Amino acid sequence: MKILFVNPACPDPRVTDGDALVVPLGLYYLCALMMENGVETRLLNLAPQGDQAEAVFAQAIEQEKPDIIGFSVTNPARMNAKACARIAREKLPQATLVFGGPAPTFLADHLFQACPELDVIVKGEGESACLALVKALETAEQNQENPELSAIPGLVFRKRLEDPQADATELTDTGAAQATADLDTLPHPSKYFAYQHLAMSRGCPGKCTFCGSPKFWGASGVRFHSVDWFFQEITTLVQRGVTHFFISDDTLTTDRERVIELCQRIVDAKLSITWNAISRVDHVDEELFYWMRRAGCIQISFGVESGSEKIKKILGKPVPNEKAVRAFDLARQYGVMPRAYFIYGAPGEDETTIAESLELMSQLKPLAAVFYLLVIFPGTHLYTRAVNQGQITDEIWHQNMEDLPWFELDPELDFPKVKGFGDQLRTAFFKELPDFISSLNLKDDPDLIPCHADFLSRLALTLTHGDYAGKLDKADTLARDLFLKALDYAPDARAYLGLAMLYGRQRKAEQAHRITEEGLSHFPDHRDLKVCQGINHMNRGAFDRALDLFKTISDGPDVRRYMDICNTRLKG
Repeated sequence: MKILFVNPACPDPRVTDGDALVVPLGLYYLCALMMENGVETRLLNLAPQGDQAEAVFAQAIEQEKPDIIGFSVTNPARMNAKACARIAREKLPQATLVFGGPAPTFLADHLFQACPELDVIVKGEGESACLALVKALETAEQNQENPELSAIPGLVFRKRLEDPQADATELTDTGAAQATADLDTLPHPSKYFAYQHLAMSRGCPGKCTFCGSPKFWGASGVRFHSVDWFFQEITTLVQRGVTHFFISDDTLTTDRERVIELCQRIVDAKLSITWNAISRVDHVDEELFYWMRRAGCIQISFGVESGSEKIKKILGKPVPNEKAVRAFDLARQYGVMPRAYFIYGAPGEDETTIAESLELMSQLKPLAAVFYLLVIFPGTHLYTRAVNQGQITDEIWHQNMEDLPWFELDPELDFPKVKGFGDQLRTAFFKELPDFISSLNLKDDPDLIPCHADFLSRLALTLTHGDYAGKLDKADTLARDLFLKALDYAPDARAYLGLAMLYGRQRKAEQAHRITEEGLSHFPDHRDLKVCQGINHMNRGAFDRALDLFKTISDGPDVRRYMDICNTRLKG
């Protein structure tokens, strides 16, 4: 028995949302579980393939010829999943086609109607049901009989699988999926794969009306990996060469003691890693930030959603603004970049509520912000309410659209109005960001000195070469001040390099040379600093010195190109 797991593509290009292009963590868990149980398993990521996704899929199944093809399907990716299912049924008519993930969990009837090729849906948490399904299909194949699936919790399937005489549209639903009570009993995906996205827990303590997570994970509450299990996952991935992680728990700090213990383990092991986290403003404190920063946390995202108490109540997140201000202030003090998620275009949104969000943003002083137009999906309270009130039905998903903006259902809102709300928020953020940065006041703690240097140089680099490059007035001046402030705390290779590149861009060759020389005195083997100094020599006409330096790092086409230039100039 051979199984191919597939991450389908979304129809719209992902320009800024890099997370949408990576394999969902759940697929890694499923692959690892199958491999541990002796099932030949392959994984195909179609998300980065764009318009070529179907062709890539067709080629892959012709080569692999899997017996089972399992698609991890979100609402935006459902159209590609259906298209691939049609291709699979044509090329491999005997293969069993399975959908799992959020969209099938909440849209089972619709997807069976919209995709005649589909055989089975795995609802919710998929490990137990998926393994039982594979074993049942394997047993049926060996015994040349129809599979017995009715006793496997968490499935919806066409009844014809058990009874060839059944109507092709008749479905069997075996009830809720069986949650894994002890997450540590799951095999380590890192044994087989290298990846950056991790989760220490499943579930969320929140009840946000725009989020499907609570319903997807069911009534089992928030469950956690042990610190031992999770720390082993990180260390194995580090050994595989992964040094930056996205810890994507809905609320990482739900169990603060567990997070602190993990951070202490990372610090004690001297793991040189960095990571981003997601949490809630009412689930953080000063001690947490201290240990998270020392353990490599460089960014934390908070769903602030709105500054309006009315809107926050509608969105199911009635957290006082004072707690949000406190959380952002602590993150800034400890050198963890606080990123704010704001939602606009919610029920009841107007100029007054947007003004309240603008005022809260000024108080939060976020160093990064994402502004989302409210869209609703099956599995969320807002979607269910719209269905119950007769505003929509699941038939709407026959349309080739990724999501459903709330304003399309709201007579008080329209596209020009909500677009204006988003424009106000984004414009205000970029206008105020220089002041947010200038007002930084880092915690005076000897343990955090190298962390502060690292934080300031990272932030400066976003202004010269990162997300904010070319978007802010006087960005170079602000970046220069941050680089210099970083070096006031401790020698930092990124700060030296950033300053040198900044001076070089401003044609200040001598200053670029001196700052790079100083950097190399602290970091003599730093490749990028050496390259930078070689370029500085070239800019000062010292091609012989540049060539001598490049010869010590002559790997890579960038260096060879510079060496060719030096040789040409020296011969001329």
